[in-house]
Amino acid sequence: MVQWMGVIPLGSVVLLKGAYKRLQIIGQTQANRDTKELFDYVAVPFPEGYVDADHVVMFQHEDVDKIYAIGHLDDGAYSFMAHAEQRMKDLRDGRITLEEAADTLWEKETDHEV
Repeated sequence: MVQWMGVIPLGSVVLLKGAYKRLQIIGQTQANRDTKELFDYVAVPFPEGYVDADHVVMFQHEDVDKIYAIGHLDDGAYSFMAHAEQRMKDLRDGRITLEEAADTLWEKETDHEV
């Protein structure tokens, strides 16, 4: 098991409280299209990966019981995680709408790697 503080990176493998199936995080700062409810993460079953839309799970940071692996980290990942964390705070505090958040593109300031 891994110890981690802050936003959990994409690609990380987690287990939610009360669950038996591990998940791999594929997105951060997500909203349910129908209910407009905000979520910290979206994930797919691990090790299977994406199966279909019925096998995608949205959850909050506090729902994570264990972290089994941390995903890929580089300058771009750290920069995006800071952006995602600020965007979620702005959404929860009502400073921006879901539509504004969707239009807020992240671009790494230091370089433009492909």
